[in-house]
Amino acid sequence: MLIGLPGLGETSVRDLQRMGILLPEDLLEHYPMRYDDFSNRRLVSDVAPGETVTLSGVITSIASRPVPGRRLTIINAIFSDTSGSIRVIWFNQRFLLKTLTPGTHVTLSGQVELQKQGLQLKNPSFEVQRGQETTHTGRIVPIYPLEASLTQKRLRTAIAALLRTERIVDWLPEEIRHREQLIDLPRALQQIHFPETFDAAEEARHRLQFDELFLYELAHLRSREELKKLSAPAIAEAIETIKLFVQSLPFTLTTAQRKAAWQIIEDMSRGEPMNRLLEGDVGSGKTVAAAIAALNAATAGYQTALLAPTEILAEQHATTLQRLLGEEAVILVTRTHGQDRLPEIAKGEAKIIVGTHALLENKVMFHRLGLVIVDEQHRFGVKQRQALKEKQMDDGTVPHLLSMTATPIPRTLALTLYGDLDISVLDEMPKGRKPIKTEIVKKGDSDFTRIKQELDAGRQAFFVCALIDPSEEVEAKSVTELHDELQKGPLKGYRAAVLHGRMKSEEKERIMAEFKQGNLHALISTTVIEVGVDVPNATVMFVEGAERFGLAQLHQLRGRVGRSDLPSLCFLRPSGFVPEQTYERLRALVECNNGFELAERDLALRGPGDIYGTVQSGFPGFKLADLFNAPMIAKARNAAQSLLKEEGGLSRYPAVRARLGEYVKKIHFE
Repeated sequence: MLIGLPGLGETSVRDLQRMGILLPEDLLEHYPMRYDDFSNRRLVSDVAPGETVTLSGVITSIASRPVPGRRLTIINAIFSDTSGSIRVIWFNQRFLLKTLTPGTHVTLSGQVELQKQGLQLKNPSFEVQRGQETTHTGRIVPIYPLEASLTQKRLRTAIAALLRTERIVDWLPEEIRHREQLIDLPRALQQIHFPETFDAAEEARHRLQFDELFLYELAHLRSREELKKLSAPAIAEAIETIKLFVQSLPFTLTTAQRKAAWQIIEDMSRGEPMNRLLEGDVGSGKTVAAAIAALNAATAGYQTALLAPTEILAEQHATTLQRLLGEEAVILVTRTHGQDRLPEIAKGEAKIIVGTHALLENKVMFHRLGLVIVDEQHRFGVKQRQALKEKQMDDGTVPHLLSMTATPIPRTLALTLYGDLDISVLDEMPKGRKPIKTEIVKKGDSDFTRIKQELDAGRQAFFVCALIDPSEEVEAKSVTELHDELQKGPLKGYRAAVLHGRMKSEEKERIMAEFKQGNLHALISTTVIEVGVDVPNATVMFVEGAERFGLAQLHQLRGRVGRSDLPSLCFLRPSGFVPEQTYERLRALVECNNGFELAERDLALRGPGDIYGTVQSGFPGFKLADLFNAPMIAKARNAAQSLLKEEGGLSRYPAVRARLGEYVKKIHFE
């Protein structure tokens, strides 16, 4: 358990739990997002302005003074070593008066400034010396993602203690480690958190990235093996019914939609379970292809369950399918809708049922479930897959499975990641969609005039932030801060609401309904609206702290507007200074509206082994692994395949089997 670890009290443990960190091994897998290099140890007499240095010595004096008219207290200290003294200041840290009393031996790390009074260190990291080894200063220091009461020092202290006491077993077979030239797991965890050099950190990252990809591929391949042992109903192709349906549509199907729909109904006609991935850009018409598949199943007397990761998205799908196939043909079942219609499902009277993954719970009984459609397939987990297998019909067959994703992945990578799936790609956009004009705007330089013009014309706007709560550690606005800023400033007088993932489902549904009905001008949200939310009247997407999102995720967010024939705008506002490479990525979004082209450009821009990995790709499930590192994915896949093909398979490797069991409990995969 985490309680009792140095640096962590009950409040900190609760905050870690909110981040999904429940056990010591979870904390060890909470990797740094970057590092501060405090390894440059100097004497006071050798420092120069602008340098980042580490000094070891003694606090000779310390005092505080308030700043009149401001809620600010300045702590002034004098630090001395054998070569001289330097002034040190901190802001609003009165506890230092007791912690750094005169005579305290301390290590300071920070940047040297030149002021009128001479050289000084401003707000340096400090560490009271209790031996030669340091955790927070004098070395390459990890910087972690934080929340609420957590601080860098508390996390570092707890993780350092864990690394000293936790027994870390290297579960990866030695022959794989040797062949792939990987360091052992204990060293990898030590060096990812407290690296001796940046090369050592990269070596550790390489090992841990391989682990994530290897487990992903192993789970992926084993699941496919199990699926191949099963049988599925051979559902006849309802050609005439589908032709009449297509002719009745108020729009023309793209060639890609026609091809994908035909591939799907052909798969369904076979007696083995379909396992197809339908990959399509935002707005490419995946739901219409899903509707054709559901209609094909219903015509033959089979039921279809469409599963969405959130209730908001489930409601959206139900509305779309009802519009396409008729209200009486589609039932929505969530915790708050359609519970009274479960008997219709059990009797087979309901043919198309839309809901969240809770649809697979035991209390929902199907009569003849022939097809399951999973939207945003990477969020479909092992428990749901097992529940799907348990939905066997009387003849022992299991439903066909169609997975859908709006995360564009370059085809070469898709074939490596999803090598055992049949893949259909929707790479055309329906006619009539207008491109979304995308701009990068500087902090404090946003043209809210155009946004207000849209709102005054009766349109609506999304504002998206990465954070729910304010953070002192991250230079990025939270939804609450942006809401206050907008309501007191440029959007004063306009109706706006906040939406984020910590809200209760009922509250989220109420706010989303208000926005859809046009009762709100603006929705200020986290990425909870990233996928599937369809509000044709919304014509503005404003992303605050755009540099904190990957290209794929920004493209998904942009896809929430431009869903009608109205011109739409997307504004990307970085939090502050960002590197040129980051601006290059944002410019790619300005220049390109096609998700597959963006994915290819992202691959070219990042190169394999990008430190931000999947955080930047928008694909959940990995902490370090980079979806765009095709060579490493291929190696991980080959290693997993060869292990499974060995005589005895996983039974020969109990440590691998145990680690895989832990993995599948946590990670959703398709």
